[in-house]
Amino acid sequence: MSRNGRLSLRKPSVFVSGFGFQVVILLAFVLSCLTFFGWACRKGLWFLSFCDEGEHLLGGRMLNEGGRLYVSYVDSHGPVIFMLSQLYGALFGWHFPQGARLFLPALALMAATCLSVTSALSDVRHRVLASTVFIGGVASYWLMDAFYMISFYPVAGFLAVCLLALFVVPVWFGKTPSVLSSALAGMCLILILGCAYAYGPGMFLIVIPALWLLAREQGGRAIKAFAGGAVLTVLLLGLWFWRYSDFGSFVVFHILFNQIAYAPFIHFGPKTFLVSLVPSFRGEEFYPTLAHLILAASLPMLLYRRPNRNRMAILIGFAGILLLNARAAAGFKDGQTLIMAFALAGLALGGCPERQADSSRMLSRSALAGAIGMVLVFWGSSHLATNTPFNWTYHESTHKPPYTIYQPIDDAISLKVRSLVPPGQPILMLPYMPEFYWMADRRPPYGYYEYLPWDAVYARHPVPGYPHDLCQKLLTDPPPLIVYTPETDPTSLTVRPFFACIKERLATMYMPVEGFPSLHVLRPRKNQSRVSPP
Repeated sequence: MSRNGRLSLRKPSVFVSGFGFQVVILLAFVLSCLTFFGWACRKGLWFLSFCDEGEHLLGGRMLNEGGRLYVSYVDSHGPVIFMLSQLYGALFGWHFPQGARLFLPALALMAATCLSVTSALSDVRHRVLASTVFIGGVASYWLMDAFYMISFYPVAGFLAVCLLALFVVPVWFGKTPSVLSSALAGMCLILILGCAYAYGPGMFLIVIPALWLLAREQGGRAIKAFAGGAVLTVLLLGLWFWRYSDFGSFVVFHILFNQIAYAPFIHFGPKTFLVSLVPSFRGEEFYPTLAHLILAASLPMLLYRRPNRNRMAILIGFAGILLLNARAAAGFKDGQTLIMAFALAGLALGGCPERQADSSRMLSRSALAGAIGMVLVFWGSSHLATNTPFNWTYHESTHKPPYTIYQPIDDAISLKVRSLVPPGQPILMLPYMPEFYWMADRRPPYGYYEYLPWDAVYARHPVPGYPHDLCQKLLTDPPPLIVYTPETDPTSLTVRPFFACIKERLATMYMPVEGFPSLHVLRPRKNQSRVSPP
């Protein structure tokens, strides 16, 4: 109403018009990143596999068929990834094993949801920005760093993002998480440790300072909820171990085996870890360097205007994030660090403006522009990298034709194997190609699906009560057929010195199949030669 009593139509205020334009841009940004993510996930579903994924799916299938992890299916990886593949098989069967990869988009969206509801950020727009930056970064490297594979690196990374968003970062920002968020974070912690025991030291540095901050701020309810979620998950895992595994075998073949037999082959130690922190843009070393650069850029924004004790907790937490890659692996084996870096970049971008005293509207505009620029940088940098583990460029990776993997195929060797070995009988593929069990539609023998140098090392010095010696096992319980093709394995140069006993067993107990030099069938017992190979 004007002063003369007439109605007047005023123009919308600058604030309202600016806010509306901002919302339109934000929605367009969110939809663009989600579309990009969906495209990348679709590509990943039909992308080529790496042998680790084959063993994870094979283990899930063996568990579905009555096997026991670390007993009848001995593997050095943590149980959570096998629980996921087992769950897929129980729900959908094994007609399309490749479909288990859909767990990864679901976990990524779960992590993004945690970012979008985190109590670390007060403004809903900043929370949406944080989750969108995360989705954009993950989509940029979905194919390039193998986030699509059923492997414990991306699984642990997405669970760690949930832990950060629901519990750790809110505490860093001086806010007390809710009881539900704390309980869910406690569950995530145990599942992360179930992915790989090597995450333990890093998780300790991430979680303990946050708990200390909460204790100082009278956050007892959140601490109890966190502990309750962790204890509940431990109990549930205990029930699963009772039915599908063995705790002693888990300790031996997941923890001790890796430390005693495997660690020397990867030069595990403090020096290797420190050297991995040196920036390098060559080959697979690009990925940990990128993660470290993103973390380094995010750290000042996370530290901005925080109390001194919070800053100390943040610094210790960042050290823990770096320590999650204690083995100093490069490429997709450092995937959890890069995934967490994308999440922290989004949280830092949203958290820094909220500490300012100026207009939130203007700051949100700056944050929105920064988020869009950040995702574009992530996408652009992915063109500089080569795909891990296949060493393809971004263009080559995104233009590969679809692959159908983990299916029985009708090539000559697979057909021959199926004709020689009836269903339900085992075959042994040497030295390491778990995909072949799927191709031939036959299972591995009890306790063995591979033979690699570290298996031979452990066989010479086993933990008492837990033998694992393939050469001795072949004497007492030989499979009806062995496929021996060490030249096809990427580690064949290191495998060959350890295959002397295998060659002896093949020469004395097996005979080659005519026309298929890699196939060896078991001789009748009375005809087994005792002559050593020349």
